[in-house]
Amino acid sequence: MSGAVSQSLGWALLHLVWQGALVAAALAVALRVLDRRAASLRYLLACGALALMLVLPALTGWYHYASYQETESLPAAPAPVPAATVRVDPAPMVTHAVVPTPEAARATEPSPVLERVLAPLGEHMHWLVLAWSLGVAVSSLRLLSGWLKLRRLVREAEPAPAEWQETLERLARRLDMTRPVRLLRSAALDVPAAVGWLRPVVLLPVSALTGLSARQLEMVLAHELAHIRRYDYAVNLVQTLVETLFFYHPAVAWMSRVIRVEREHCCDDIAVGTSGNAVSYARALTALESLRVMPLQAASPAMSALGGSLTERVRRLVVAPAARCSSRWVAGASVLTLMSGVAVAAPLAALILPEHPSAVSEAPAAPVPASAPLPSLGVVPPLPALSAPGASALASIVTPIVGGVVEAVLAQAPVPPAPVPVPKPAPAAKPAPGLRGGDVDVDVDVPDVDEDTTRVDERLSVDQLIGLKVAGITPERVKELESLGYEPTVGNLVQFGHAHVTPEYVKEMTGALGRKPSAEELVEMKHLGVSPERVKALEAAGYGKLSGDELTQAAALGVDAGFINELKAAGYDKLPFDDLVQLRALGVKGPYVQALKDEGYDKLPVEDLVQFKALGVSPEYLRSLRESGLDKLPADDVVQLRALGVSADFIRKLRDEGLEKLSVDELVRLRASGVDADFIRELRKKK
Repeated sequence: MSGAVSQSLGWALLHLVWQGALVAAALAVALRVLDRRAASLRYLLACGALALMLVLPALTGWYHYASYQETESLPAAPAPVPAATVRVDPAPMVTHAVVPTPEAARATEPSPVLERVLAPLGEHMHWLVLAWSLGVAVSSLRLLSGWLKLRRLVREAEPAPAEWQETLERLARRLDMTRPVRLLRSAALDVPAAVGWLRPVVLLPVSALTGLSARQLEMVLAHELAHIRRYDYAVNLVQTLVETLFFYHPAVAWMSRVIRVEREHCCDDIAVGTSGNAVSYARALTALESLRVMPLQAASPAMSALGGSLTERVRRLVVAPAARCSSRWVAGASVLTLMSGVAVAAPLAALILPEHPSAVSEAPAAPVPASAPLPSLGVVPPLPALSAPGASALASIVTPIVGGVVEAVLAQAPVPPAPVPVPKPAPAAKPAPGLRGGDVDVDVDVPDVDEDTTRVDERLSVDQLIGLKVAGITPERVKELESLGYEPTVGNLVQFGHAHVTPEYVKEMTGALGRKPSAEELVEMKHLGVSPERVKALEAAGYGKLSGDELTQAAALGVDAGFINELKAAGYDKLPFDDLVQLRALGVKGPYVQALKDEGYDKLPVEDLVQFKALGVSPEYLRSLRESGLDKLPADDVVQLRALGVSADFIRKLRDEGLEKLSVDELVRLRASGVDADFIRELRKKK
């Protein structure tokens, strides 16, 4: 990297510290003015502020580079003239005092304080650029690692039941989406996630398929589709790029956090719009949270339904806040606040940025000696004292960018309705008791249509009527439900309608199960694709008389007749159903069991199989242990060695240092104590 480029990059990174602080302060004021329900507007402002964090250093670096190039092309400055010299005329021996010119007097004035402070920084700027480069490299490696893990999750995921794929497509059509979206299930995730831009994928954890009701899962899927519809994956990639480049700036981290929070709020609004019930959606979020074990990282490329603060999201959904911004003018004022911060940053940047050398002095230049040295790039060029001609150039580029943000914001800002007479308000309802402090429980006395036990022949509310209409309930469907022996409540009818539970399906499932399933069982089984054929196939494989929950678990995880027959062929016959579910959830299939059998581990207990798969004990690992001299080890020893990371390479390096024929217990003790070949080698060197 050339000196001019290194200097320009270094000064751009350094000036971004105060420039970013100004932009962050302006954004904070704008967010304070805006209503927190205006998620789209707040999201646009935060994205615009983060974009400025990328634009400002680019402009600053370009300005520095142009200044350096012009400085290097100009002739060198004249040598300084002493303040006063005494010339002695030897003939008449008369002494003459020579008064310095005004130009010489200006040249001898002390340099400004700012220049004296910044000059040492310019001389060591290459170290700053080097440190920044190392930080970017480390951040990039971390980002690449997360991306590779995510791609592996997508590769290892399996297609979700066809019924849920159809539900996803129906929701996509309701959101006016034309791009095809695949729905996959994964045992390695515990929260749903949206991945991809050109070929988007929704990853669904198996725990969500079994732990959420059909209606709740449908709402969560609507949230993930909202991420895809808004192209949040692509925006998130740009966002992580800015975070990687400016990892050292706290304002960038704060803006990125605001973007992620408001992004989730935007998708929450879309999901609520598809369901029409904010309280039901809030309950779906809390139910999903209860299933989570390990959350996704904040900087993950995936879009998760549980991003941001769950408590704040639930409170935002169910508690009506006091309005702060209700007109385009107030929204425009908040945007102008952000613009004012940028407007202040532009002239200040020009004041601190080095000015073109030609503008420093207008005095005529004296003849320049040929031997005069050129100015060094390691020293900051002279700074302007009073004027900042570079402000207009910087502002001319920044203003159109911010102006476009203003137009987009004003276009989406809500327009206040015409004033209407306001009736006397009714007594305010009590706030939700489950929303105190950091609680996430939702306990609001608002009827949930999906759980309503009101009969349809009773007096119904507006919400209940709308719910029945949206679910496609007709009087004929009500009579059919009664004829089958099910209570015609609003909840049962709405759930049957959304799940497409038909009278034919009810009759077929009743015959296949040999009993009358409950309404909840029918809805869950229908959503997860439990068909009479699947029930009969499981019964033929030796697993009959399964409960509704067991059938939904089997469908969600992919426990079918083919999987059971694979295990039977590998020697595992008549396993308890819970063992089948556990093996399938971890990905233990027939070929894996057969490969272990080929390595000498035949008829392992289910517990050992689970531990082997969970720890990554592969046939290749067993083969490497055998080649290292550890043959026919008990399963417990293999698990212990694998858990501590004892590999064939570790054993070989110890053998090279003279430690041969070590037992499993000795290997475990050495590894657990941190003793390796490098430690032994260092000890011998000191001797």
